[in-house]
Amino acid sequence: MTSVLPAPSAATVVLDGEIDCATSPAIRQYLMAAISAGSVSLTVDMAAVRFIDVGGINVLLAAAARARRAGGGLSLRAPSPHVQRLIGVLSLGAQLPVAVNRTPGRP
Repeated sequence: MTSVLPAPSAATVVLDGEIDCATSPAIRQYLMAAISAGSVSLTVDMAAVRFIDVGGINVLLAAAARARRAGGGLSLRAPSPHVQRLIGVLSLGAQLPVAVNRTPGRP
């Protein structure tokens, strides 16, 4: 299941399952629709993503580039070790940064 949780000029897109050639087109639509609707600062919650291939990475890169052109950006929340490793191997940490989760009252 994929959902978009909107906020003014920002949105969190929650992804789950696998992001591959079968699911990438729909995910691309969700991300681009969120940006087109004015949510130029996207957080992509990847906590429930079990697998991502290079096609899925390309979708995230395209959405990040579009968000930056619109004056915002894209960050990943809670990517799995697999996703983090793939981003590291491809040297994409600057384009797909991981959002830092902060607990209220803690540094």
